[in-house]
Amino acid sequence: MGLLNRTVIARTRGAVPREAAIAADLLRPAGLLPPAQVGAFAVTAWRHDGAHLLWVLEHAGAKVHALAGPRSDSDGAWLRTATWNISYRDGAFSPELGDVLSALGAALQQASDALQVDAAAATLRWFTRPDKDDVLEVSPGKKLYVRVTDHCDEKCLFCNATEGNANIVPSKTALRSLVARIPAGKLSQVIFSGGEPTLVKALPEMVGLAYAAGARQIIVQTNGVALAQPGALEAYLPYKDRLGIGFSLHATDALLSAQLLDHPDLLRHDAKLTAIDRAVALGFLVKITCVVMRPNLAQVPAFARWAWERWGTGLARLQFSYAMPRGNAWLNKHLVLRFSECVGPFGEAFAFGREVGLRIETSQSCCVPPCVMPDDVGHYDIYGDFAGTVSDPERCKPSEVCGGCNWDRICAGVWKRYIDVNGTSELRAVTDRPEPPVAIDDFVQPEVLDLTDC
Repeated sequence: MGLLNRTVIARTRGAVPREAAIAADLLRPAGLLPPAQVGAFAVTAWRHDGAHLLWVLEHAGAKVHALAGPRSDSDGAWLRTATWNISYRDGAFSPELGDVLSALGAALQQASDALQVDAAAATLRWFTRPDKDDVLEVSPGKKLYVRVTDHCDEKCLFCNATEGNANIVPSKTALRSLVARIPAGKLSQVIFSGGEPTLVKALPEMVGLAYAAGARQIIVQTNGVALAQPGALEAYLPYKDRLGIGFSLHATDALLSAQLLDHPDLLRHDAKLTAIDRAVALGFLVKITCVVMRPNLAQVPAFARWAWERWGTGLARLQFSYAMPRGNAWLNKHLVLRFSECVGPFGEAFAFGREVGLRIETSQSCCVPPCVMPDDVGHYDIYGDFAGTVSDPERCKPSEVCGGCNWDRICAGVWKRYIDVNGTSELRAVTDRPEPPVAIDDFVQPEVLDLTDC
C-alpha cells in the first residue's frame, strides 16, 4: 500500500525521527520532555529537525536552539558523547549554554546506556526513515489526498498525475486501517482523487469511511462521466452535508473538450454535463475546475458566463487553474501558457464573477502567482507559505526577485521548471500593498505522519 508521492519520498529520503518512540523510550527516562529543567534552562518545546532532535531553550529572554543526533565523527558538533552529537544554532555562545549542552549530552547518554543503545542502534531505532507504507503526507491546510486508483478513462493533455503517482490506497480495508491511525484533529479535508476515482466501485463506501472518521469536508475529484449513470450520485446522498464534488470540465463544447482530453468520444462531454446537472439538482456542493492551456485560454470569460447561465447559484465555485509544468503538460510544453497570457482572460472572468455573485478563483497549487495579478488576489484559493519555508521542493521564491515581498506568506512559490523555461521577468516583490487578510488557522506545513507510532 504505497502512501507517498515522489515529492514526499524526496523530502524524507534522509532520517525522519520517530517522535512518539523517541519521547517514550529516550526523552522521558532522560528527563528531557517539557517542562523539564535542564541546568538553568527551561525546555519549552522539542520537535524533529532533519535528522536531529531540536530543543527550544529560553535564555536571557532569547530563544536558543540545541540539537542532538546520533554520533557521527564527520558531522560538526560542539560535544560528542559515545552515542550522541550535541550542537547548537542561533544565539551567541556562552558558558551557560555550554553547561546546558553538556547536561543534555549527559542525560541522553545515560538514557541510551540504560537501553544499551550505541550510535548505530540509535540511528536504526529512532532516526531511520520509516517504510513508505508507514508514512503519510498531510498537505498544507490539513488536507489528505487519497488516490484510490491510478487508472483513468481519459488522457488529459495537462494531467500531472502521470509523473509519479504512488500514494494509492487500493481498498476499503487499506483506507479503514489508514484513517484509524490518523491522530484526531489532523484533518480538515479528505480528497479522493486518482486517476479517475469513480472507476472504483467501492468509492461511495470509502467516502463513508472518511465521513465516519470525522473529516470536516470530503471532496471527490472526478471527470464526472461515471456519475452520469442512473443512481450513481444517489449513492453519495448520505454524506451530502459534508461532501463536495469537484468536476473537471475544460470547454463549453464537445470538440474542444475532446481535444484537451485526447479522447475521441464526443459524447463524454454530454455525460459530464448530465452529471453536473444532476449533482446540482440533488443539492451537492459542486465545484468545476477548468484547467487552462493554449487551446482553451480565449474561452475562459465565455466559459464563466456559460457556466453561470446553466447552473447559476447551484455552482459553489468555478476555478480556472494554470496547468502545472509536470506530467503530460511538461510533455506538451508548446500548449503551456506564460503567466502574463492568463492575466486578461482570468481577470475578465473574475470581474464577471463579482458582478453576478459567483465565486470564481484560481488555485495556488498550479496558479499564476498572486504578484502577477495583485488586483485580483481576492480570487486566489490561498494556502500560501505560512510556516516560513517553501513547502514543495519543486517550487521556489527567487530571492533576487521575491526578497522583501509583503505577500511572502500568502505565496506558495513558483515552479522551478517554469522559471527554467520562462525566467522571472513576470514576477515582482509586492511592496506597495499590505498582506491581504487571511484566516490562517489551518495553514500548516505539510506533515509526515509516522503511522507506526499511532
